Amino acid sequence: MEDLILNSHQINEQLARYGVKFGIYKNGVFNERLFPYDPIPRIISAGDWENLSKGLVQRVTALNLFLEDIYSGKQIIKDGIVRVFF
Repeated sequence: MEDLILNSHQINEQLARYGVKFGIYKNGVFNERLFPYDPIPRIISAGDWENLSKGLVQRVTALNLFLEDIYSGKQIIKDGIVRVFF
């Protein structure tokens, strides 16, 4: 644990070097940010994790289904749920 705290600056530099980033849209503008590194672990209770994990599984499932459709049948576009502008 102490190594993670002592080396947090070096870890953040490596995250930047390898492009560990995420993007946020705010007021119609896309901003890219480095993924924050925090050496102090978050403790999540079993009950909280149970709820959180259900939501994570749901999001990953939805994202995978969306990507599968976009790269194949494009039904989501045909149904007008997602609109494409050229």
